[in-house]
Amino acid sequence: MPEVSICIPTYDGARYLEPCLESAVRQSFTDMEILVVDDGSTDETLVIARRFAGKDRRVRLISNRGRLGLVGNWNRCLQYAVGEWVKFLFQDDVLTADCVEKMWHSANAENGSGPNSLVVCERAFKIEEGVDQGLRHFYTNSVITLDDVFPGAHRVLPEALAEAILARGAGCNFIGEPTSVMMRRSLCFKHSFFNEGLIHLCDLEYWTRLGTNEGLLYLPEKLAVFRVHGRSASAHNHAHHPFELAHLDRLILLHDYLYHPSYVHLRKAPGSEAALSRQLEDDLGRLVDSGHLLSRRDHGMKWDAVIEKYPALKQKWMDRVRRV
Repeated sequence: MPEVSICIPTYDGARYLEPCLESAVRQSFTDMEILVVDDGSTDETLVIARRFAGKDRRVRLISNRGRLGLVGNWNRCLQYAVGEWVKFLFQDDVLTADCVEKMWHSANAENGSGPNSLVVCERAFKIEEGVDQGLRHFYTNSVITLDDVFPGAHRVLPEALAEAILARGAGCNFIGEPTSVMMRRSLCFKHSFFNEGLIHLCDLEYWTRLGTNEGLLYLPEKLAVFRVHGRSASAHNHAHHPFELAHLDRLILLHDYLYHPSYVHLRKAPGSEAALSRQLEDDLGRLVDSGHLLSRRDHGMKWDAVIEKYPALKQKWMDRVRRV
């Protein structure tokens, strides 16, 4: 079995897939597989992936029988990976040649002395022409990194991470995108998989779930490049899912932080439950006051589905409406 599985979930990614795969096969660390899991691409994605698989036996291509969607395909990657470690690499992104080697050695140098199952490196942003100005401004000026939150730290213990997450508020992803992360595959079976009910905060939720239970290692070196372009998932979500981004994902996140058993360590932080309850009440209040849920039929339908899935959220919502 390979030590590391580089997991590349793909969907219509032909435009950037070749440099992505090139960065994977050129890794200085060689005991690995490169797993490409395609979610029904209609462009040249499969042609490119098959070409690489024909040249390098480490490249393994799997095509889903039906569309799973973005987060569903991330989980399918985790299910098919066979390495002890999983290193995500998105189809738009690239890794430096020593990325996997440095992250793997950092984790294994710990020798069990601290949190070494979740490893995060720093990343650079490549912002292309044509990206929405709001998104460009965010990646240029507003990104908060682990080094901002824990200056000079290499190991971040679960308790410290929990306090930082609570201090920054739900929705602040200072850990980073999946291309920045390497994790032991066993964590999937210990803490389950990505939450497919989330649209944009799916990675933040997962890092919070893993990190507040396991802690993490941080490498401040920029070992990955995250590409931002007009067709990226980030750009698509900001353009087509503003309601979900602003409200639904955050409410689900707050609900789980308050009630889900995976976040028991998060709730142990001083004042955590009171702070989370206050945030949830404030978010629900803004929804009620704005009447935004009634402005579009599809928003109302999505909200109905959410509150049926999360009874505690439904009860808080009903209580808030009755007080208006």
